[in-house]
Amino acid sequence: MKSVSAFDFLATKGCPVSRVAITCAVLVTVLVAMLSPVQAGTIVYTPTNPTFGGNPLNGAYLFNNAQAQNQHQPTTPSAGTGAGAALTPGQIFAQQLTSQLYSSLANKITTAIFGENAAQNGTFSFEGTTITFQRVGSNINVSINDGQTITNVTVPAGP
Repeated sequence: MKSVSAFDFLATKGCPVSRVAITCAVLVTVLVAMLSPVQAGTIVYTPTNPTFGGNPLNGAYLFNNAQAQNQHQPTTPSAGTGAGAALTPGQIFAQQLTSQLYSSLANKITTAIFGENAAQNGTFSFEGTTITFQRVGSNINVSINDGQTITNVTVPAGP
């Protein structure tokens, strides 16, 4: 099949159109299209997550997708321990008492290091953990040794 140009097509139909006229018409059309004003609308962000103002109907869908992607496998607690086991009142009391004793010990150590009559250096030991501190210039170096790891912290001595 032979390809026919626009000029040849119009010439065979008896239309007196020149190649220059067709070229000018095409150029004018392209120019008008390029020079016409461009219109655009405002871009508005709509969140997907209902927590941040998105559609509340997306909540179940997002939750189910997150659950499907969750690779974390919870560990099963051994009998009598862990978060899943019910604690007896005696166990609860022992946990609270231990927490209070550690809090009191932490307050005494903090007062000894940073209080009004703070020592220049010192060592505290309890249950296999050793805390050593030493003032160096305007800083205090604190070393915590739990028997397996040693953590060193440098803090400003204060005003």
